[in-house]
Parts: sequence; structure tokens; C-alpha cells
Amino acid sequence: MPSHDLNDDPASLDPSDPFGVSRRTLLRVALVGAAVGAMPSALFAAEDVKPGGTLVIGADADPIGLDPTTVTAYSSFDFTALLYSGLLRWTPDMSIEPDLATSYETPDETTYVFKLREGVTFHNGQPFSAEDVKYTFDRILDPAVGSRLAAYYSGVQSVTVIDPLTVEFKLKAPDAAFLRYLATNPDGVIVPKGVDDLATNPVGTGPFKFESYEPNQQFTLTKFEDYYEEGLPILDKVVFRFFKDQSSLTSALRSKAIDMTWLKNPRVAALIARTSPDLVSAPGQTSRTFPVWLNLKAEPLNDVRVRQALSLATDRTAVLETVLGGAGKVGAMLPESQIGGYDGVSALPNYGHDVAAAKALLAEAGYPDGIDLGDYIVVAANELDVAASQILQQQWAEAGITVALKPMETAPLLDMWVKGTFPTLLSVALSWSPDPDAILQRMSSQSDFGANLGMDDAELDQMIAAARTTLDPDERAALHQKIQARIAENAYVLQIYQYPLRWEIWWDYVKGYEPLAANIRSYVRTTSVDK
Repeated sequence: MPSHDLNDDPASLDPSDPFGVSRRTLLRVALVGAAVGAMPSALFAAEDVKPGGTLVIGADADPIGLDPTTVTAYSSFDFTALLYSGLLRWTPDMSIEPDLATSYETPDETTYVFKLREGVTFHNGQPFSAEDVKYTFDRILDPAVGSRLAAYYSGVQSVTVIDPLTVEFKLKAPDAAFLRYLATNPDGVIVPKGVDDLATNPVGTGPFKFESYEPNQQFTLTKFEDYYEEGLPILDKVVFRFFKDQSSLTSALRSKAIDMTWLKNPRVAALIARTSPDLVSAPGQTSRTFPVWLNLKAEPLNDVRVRQALSLATDRTAVLETVLGGAGKVGAMLPESQIGGYDGVSALPNYGHDVAAAKALLAEAGYPDGIDLGDYIVVAANELDVAASQILQQQWAEAGITVALKPMETAPLLDMWVKGTFPTLLSVALSWSPDPDAILQRMSSQSDFGANLGMDDAELDQMIAAARTTLDPDERAALHQKIQARIAENAYVLQIYQYPLRWEIWWDYVKGYEPLAANIRSYVRTTSVDK
């Protein structure tokens, strides 16, 4: 029975590890003092940390729900990252380390037995135990709950409490994504058994607890005094202040009304970073993709020729250069930061810009005089997405494809997207995902999302399922590229470009902060402020 515990050699790397991280290095952080909590105070002593104080973060969107099991909006993740914790978590270099778990054993490829940390409590004083882990995942998999995470954990056969500090996961098949999902906030975080109304009154084991929320104004968190990592959090309070546009954010940063923010526009971020030597800037990984989602359930987009014509009428490079000034790359379903993701322009089917071929396909499909696809729905609050959609509208018009742009507020747009109730076209970007499977599952008819979209490709379903159970990274990457070629050939979705999700910026008096590729601020727990 392989055991992954505190005594494993941190220098050893298992080349067969399917998760991209050594299972022996997974728990090395707990080696100091035999507890995760012993490490931070030693690390930060050298930085002459100033305890207490308030960190003010400029945010570009309010949370849309705070229950990690049911939340769908990316805007909520920044808050769940500080309120909740999971069995595992990501480090700044995107390897996996322990959090609420201290070790795990794998008797076979489909069994994981986790040992849990002692003495952990939720914000309401309720003790954390294996019962909470089981409750969390039973709730995720309950069809009545309707969690988006059900597709991610569909390979879980059972979760069994062995004793109060031991829990066993049985999988239906080997799952290359399982540990990655567990390490991701909010996908793998634990909620307290028997506590309701988490969407508005969150209760977690994270470093900060909920204090107050004023919509469109601010969200306030206070230090959780019983947090299990010794010496953390350092701050007494974290305040998110909401700004509805990038100019307001940048003005607030310049005036030091806020200590930290992130920007979506690379041109604006570069300009702001040059305004003062005391600003620290950190662009994220190329992990965000801008797609055009297609409703495949009815005419005309149930005809592959119409979809292919739409793809051929798209000049992806021109959109990229105009909107981002080249601060990104033309991409496919998976960005280059994922296993099997494409790096820039590829030879994928229907990716070449060919207006004549697009017109010919439309004529063949019965639309010789062009076609009106109706509303093209985009996120009104994202200026980059709106700009891209305007260029696409112009490009498609050259091929006789007409759309009416319809910018929409985020919450109703996300509801339409998840339920597949938008008429024909909708753009909502995909941010960083813990594993490629989180992206590809959207194209499987076996997932609720894929079914709602109108996906009906049994061969593609089989390819996606096979990739998830393939533990060898190289073999898995090859499968992912074949999957993306099939998606492009059938034009099930139009991927335009890929680029960093956010450019984070903060003043240099903010100490100990580490940005993550996932673009959530988990490391606010190690942050101090010395103004």
C-alpha cells in the first residue's frame, strides 16, 4: 500500500506521477514541526513582518453566491479562497501541498485514504472531521443540488468515513484529474455538515471569516483567530472595494485608496506599472481563452456547415492583435498552460481565415444570400470581450453572417450559459482550470453542461473519458490534441485567443504576497501591510 506521508524524501520525483507533481513532495511542507502550522512563522520572521492592519483590495466584480458547492461565477472565487480550505492546495509554483489533510495512502489506482488534521474548527466553532468531508462530496454529487462540480467528481464511487480523522475515496476508474480538483478552491473545499445558507452566510475553515457585505460597495473579512496555521493570517482585516470600470480601479490604486488590484487589459496594466517604481506587477500564466459558445440544439447551428462557415469567417489573429496588441496567442480549446494545450496558431481544421469558403458552405447549407444568427450575447462588464465581439461581428458580416450584439449583466448571462438557454451565440471566457478535464467536460454530452449545449457526439464523449483515465502525461497530452482537433473540425465552439487572465498589481509596502496562476488570492493569508 503506497503511503504518502511526512517522511517521504522531498527530493524524490516519481516520473509516473499522473498529476504533474511528485506524490513524495506533496506533503513536504508539513515536515517542519510535524505540522503545516509550524512553517509560516519561521518563513516570515526574516521579513520583519508587521502583524495586524488592513489590506484593501480593489475588485472588479461582486461575488455571485458564496456557497462553494453551488457557485458558478469566477467573481466569487476570490472570496471563497479566503473563507474556505480543502484537503489539498496549490503552491505559487503550482505544485500540490497539504491543507486539511496531512497524508494519504493509495492501496490501488482507484483508492485514496486521507488522514486529516487534528484540532481544526469552522468559523462557527464546529469541529472539522471526516464527516464534513463526506457531507461535502455527497452534497456535490446529489443531483438535487445541481452543483457544477458533479461533472468533475463524477468518477467518485463512494466517500467513506473510516474514523473521525480518516476518510476514504473510492473512484470508478483511475482519474488523472482527481488530486488537482481537490487542490483547487472552490472546487475541493470542505463545508460544515448541517450548516445551511452558505450562499449568503459562508462558514469555512479558511484564514478569514465573513464580517459584512454591501453590494456594489465593499466586502469585509476579519481574521479567524482559531485558524490552524500557526502565525497566520497576519492581517486583522481584508476589505474588498468594488469598482465597475478599469479607470476607477487604476485611479484608486494611484491614490493608494486601495493597496492591491488586478487588471484585465494588458495595455492598461503595462502603463500603470510604469507610473511608479513602488508598484509591483505580476502577469499571470496564459490560461484564459475567449470562446464563442454555440447553441447546437436547433437550426441553424445544428448544421455543421453553418458552424464551419462561422469559423472560417473568423480572422483570429486580427482579433488578437486589435484587442490585446499581441499580448496573447491564437488558441484552441485548451490553452498552452494545460496538458496538451496548443501554443499559438495551429493547423487545426477550420482555423484558416477564408471568406470565400465560408460563403460556399453557407450556400451549400441553404443560405446563398447569407444568414442572420440573431443575438450574440457578451459580458457587458468585460471591455476586452466586448471589443472582441465587435470585431467578430464585422468579420462575419463580410461572409454574409449577421449578428446583433447584446451586452448583458454577468449573473443572467451565466445562468443562460450554464442552462443552454441562449438563442444562438454567447461569449463567456474560460479562466484557469485545475485540469484540462474541467474544460473538456463542457464538450461531453455526458455532462449537464454539454447536454444543455446540445452536444451529441458519442465518439468525442469516449475520447474525453479515455483522456481522464490516462495517467501517463505524454499519452494524455496526445489524446487532448486529438480531442481539440475533433472539436475544431465540427466547430462545436469557436475559440478565438488565449492570454493571461489577470495582471496583478500592488504597492511594495504589501509584503509576503504570492500571486497564483489560478488568479485567486489564497496567499493573502501570508500577507502583511507596512505603510
